[in-house]
Amino acid sequence: MQATPLALLLMLASAPATLLAQAAAQPSSAPASAPVADPAMAERVKQQYLHAWNSYKQNAWGHDELNPLSLKPHDWYGVSLHMTEIDGLDTMLVMGLQQQAQEAQDDLDRNLSFDQDIYVKNFEITIRCLGGLLSSYEITGDQRLLDLAEDLGNAEP
Repeated sequence: MQATPLALLLMLASAPATLLAQAAAQPSSAPASAPVADPAMAERVKQQYLHAWNSYKQNAWGHDELNPLSLKPHDWYGVSLHMTEIDGLDTMLVMGLQQQAQEAQDDLDRNLSFDQDIYVKNFEITIRCLGGLLSSYEITGDQRLLDLAEDLGNAEP
């Protein structure tokens, strides 16, 4: 039975445990690639990810998400928390998309602020923003990501 793109993406997503162990040992080194059962399928998944990412970057850069039918940006809370960039950063790192990951991280470093007086959905912010920042920090060891995660995690209600 051939793996579907979703199954392959799930296999790629399961790789961080190995990558995290390697990153903990050498946080400044780039993550090693996990073995892939079907390299051609992995490449197709990577190309589909890049298609979606490039569409987000062209049409909604700096916003929380892209509405796929209208190709219009959307911010969940009226101000951007850069959720797509945060949420996708660890995936880009696992897939070896270093240039895209660096562009996203540079934008987060320059433009992301959790110093907002807004009501947010705790679950979404926790899994997408806090989880995304922490997993990306674990892969890269980049203190700036941990600082953003701490800023968000220590925010007072």
